[in-house]
Amino acid sequence: MQLDIFKKMLTSEDSSHILKAFVKDLLGLEFQTLTPKETYHIDSYKKSYEKMDIRRTEVDILATGEDGSHATIECQIQPHDYFHERTIFYLAEAFRSPFGNIDKKKEKKKNNFSSLRPAYGINILNFHLFDQKGEALQLFRILNDQTHQPFLNGNEKELLILCFLSLKNQHIRRQKAAYHWHYFLKTGEIKSTAPDYIKEAKRKIEFLTLERKEKEMIMNIEKSKAISDAVIVTAMENGRKEGLEEGRKEEKRTLAIEFLKIGVSPEKVAKATGLDIETVHKLKNQQA
Repeated sequence: MQLDIFKKMLTSEDSSHILKAFVKDLLGLEFQTLTPKETYHIDSYKKSYEKMDIRRTEVDILATGEDGSHATIECQIQPHDYFHERTIFYLAEAFRSPFGNIDKKKEKKKNNFSSLRPAYGINILNFHLFDQKGEALQLFRILNDQTHQPFLNGNEKELLILCFLSLKNQHIRRQKAAYHWHYFLKTGEIKSTAPDYIKEAKRKIEFLTLERKEKEMIMNIEKSKAISDAVIVTAMENGRKEGLEEGRKEEKRTLAIEFLKIGVSPEKVAKATGLDIETVHKLKNQQA
C-alpha cells in the first residue's frame, strides 16, 4: 500500500473513527477523539538542524487525543541503520514536545512538567526487526521489573508505549483485533469477518487509487443519488410513487454508460452504481 494513500485513509476528515479503531486495535487504548496531523515535523530537532535534510525529522502521522496524548504512526518499507534508536527518538520527542506549553490561567502552579502528556508510537514495518519466530505485533512499555506493573502518571495512564507491527512476519493470532489490519495492510484485501471499519477503510483505499475522472464520476453519482432521494421523498409525500423506481434504474444505467466510456472496469462500475454485474456487461456490449 502506498504511504500517501495510507496516510489519507487515516487522516481524512471522515476517517476519525477508522483512526481511533486502528490505534485501539494495535495499542489496546481507546480515545474519545483523535485529531490527526499528516507529516508531522519534530520542532526542536528541525530548529537545531535547520541546514539538514528536514525529511529526516518527519513522522508520517501525529494524532492528538482529547487528553493531549500523542500517538505517532510511521510506515517503514526498508530497514535503516539505528532504526531502534530512531523509534525511541520519535517517541521521546513526541512526549517532550509540549514541554512548557502550559496555560498559566488554568494551572495552579507554574510547573512546565504539567504540560507533558503520554506518548504512544506505532510502527508498521515490511521487514523483520525482531526474531522471525516471534509475534508480528510487539508492544514495549515501562514496567516494574519484578511485578510487571506499568509505570503510570497521576491520571493512571501509561506514559510511554512503543508498538511494532511487522507485515513480513505471519505469526499473529487470528483472535487479535490487529490480525485484520495485518492482513489488510499486507495484501490489500479483507476477510469476510473483518470489522466494518476495516471494510470501510478498504473502500476508501479503492476510491483514493481511482483515476481523477473516475473519482469525479463517483462524486457525481453520489450527488445525483442525493438529489434523486430528495425527489423520491417529495413524491412519496405527494402520493406519487409510480415510475420512480424505474426512473432510478434508468439513472443508474446512464451513469454506468458514462463510466464505461472512460474505461472504468465493469466490476468498479457495478460497485459504484449498485447495478448487478450482468447488467453492466450488457451495457458494455451495447456500447461496443
